Amino acid sequence: MDLWLSPHDARVRSLHSQGELLYGVAHSPFGDCIALTSGEHLLALRFVESREEDVASLQSEWPGPPLRSSPEVERLIERSFENPSSVPVLAIGTPFQLTVWENLRRSPDAVTLTYGELARAIGRPKAARAVGRAVGTNGIAVLIPCHRVISRGKLTGYRWGLDRKKALLAWELARKDPLEMPF
Repeated sequence: MDLWLSPHDARVRSLHSQGELLYGVAHSPFGDCIALTSGEHLLALRFVESREEDVASLQSEWPGPPLRSSPEVERLIERSFENPSSVPVLAIGTPFQLTVWENLRRSPDAVTLTYGELARAIGRPKAARAVGRAVGTNGIAVLIPCHRVISRGKLTGYRWGLDRKKALLAWELARKDPLEMPF
């Protein structure tokens, strides 16, 4: 089960002050990834730039108890690419960001949509730019599939690089059942 929480939620404050946070680094089809978990929920999944810097960045975002490395998190990263919908996500953001991310999480594999289409889908048809900002701040790669959002028929920026965005879309398409194709 996914959780969608505001940063002001007491459960988030508790995680920041006393929760046990585990991290792991593992290889994926698109490069090494680092993940952060609390209990069974994934809090962050990012493509690694520099392991030491990424661990330090996660620690600064989650002050409190030191992060602890765990092989279980490494297995969770692998599962994130084998069966993304099976990994429970704990997303923390503003109500607007959570609405955008939840809608993306429910979007079908290998189907792209524009920022405007996503804005209309959440009932905010004039909020395409705000949707773009929400998509850009997503810290849970692949599982909240911001790589599916495009700009009017062309691929545009992606937090972890346009080449990786193309590769993720091609990977999803290759895994899709041909009988479920949108054409």
